[in-house]
Amino acid sequence: MRGAVVVIPTYNEAENVKWLIPAVLNILEGAGWRAVVLVVDDSSPDGTADVVRWIAASRPRVDLLQRPGKLGIGSAYIDGFRRALERHGWADYICEMDADGSHPPETLLEMLEHAERSGADVVIGSRYVPGGGWVEGSIYRVLVSRGANLLARISTGVRVRDATSGFRVIRSTALQKIIDRLTELWSGYVFQVQLLHLLHDAGCRIEEYPLRFLPRKAGKSKLGGSEIARYAFWCLKTMLRRIMGR
Repeated sequence: MRGAVVVIPTYNEAENVKWLIPAVLNILEGAGWRAVVLVVDDSSPDGTADVVRWIAASRPRVDLLQRPGKLGIGSAYIDGFRRALERHGWADYICEMDADGSHPPETLLEMLEHAERSGADVVIGSRYVPGGGWVEGSIYRVLVSRGANLLARISTGVRVRDATSGFRVIRSTALQKIIDRLTELWSGYVFQVQLLHLLHDAGCRIEEYPLRFLPRKAGKSKLGGSEIARYAFWCLKTMLRRIMGR
């Protein structure tokens, strides 16, 4: 049986995980996948971890990793990846997914099936390939995203249209190639591009799959000006290193 661990970082997502976790499990298990939802919660004050425990009481395929405070999405994924590989070694794929409802569980199943058919090591849910796009995205967010992805392509040389997407299916064997280098990565918005850069440099086959990016169902976005500034700084530094041949 094919297996996948879906890593979902959370901070104040109690309202969203109530429906998201059961939806992911129902869809994947209904299609014949062995699945675990691994929630990495940074001690959310809204009780997100308590909601996850409540769901886990009736759904054995729910795993919770609660951290002592708000440490950032990058380190949340690093900790989640390590736990997935160590505790759920049967999984063929480790997946990234946002908790806010912008990533449809149905599309996750399609991405996993695409990886199986194509043999790709990484499948990215992409807003910028035919069939993908924003659903009610603000002009500001779309412009920021477009600019960030242009900068990512220029700075890293990775020819991917949606390098900042946090919706991904990664083959476990591919992740194992770079897991020991993940501690070098920054946290925050730039994490997705750094991770993709490492996977690309490791020779992984990367493909994109159409994503209809939905509006957040509840709560507020965590993306702020400081995240954008750190992202731009990293991209410029990476671009200079490439130019200088380092």
